[in-house]
Amino acid sequence: MNDRLNLAIAENTELKARIAELEQQVAILSKRPEFDLSTVQGREQAVIARLDRMGLKADNHKELSGGE
Repeated sequence: MNDRLNLAIAENTELKARIAELEQQVAILSKRPEFDLSTVQGREQAVIARLDRMGLKADNHKELSGGE
């Protein structure tokens, strides 16, 4: 009986942690876009920001936009 109760408590703890993760993902995905993706400039800014977050900073941002 004690083992089953301990298993249920452990499972409950894991499920609560998973719910917290999913709620965080929903909050992130529900945010409005940081950039206006309907324009070329907005899409370029979004790509540059994503590369920056990934640690792949471009030395020359004009290289990403075709040299314009």
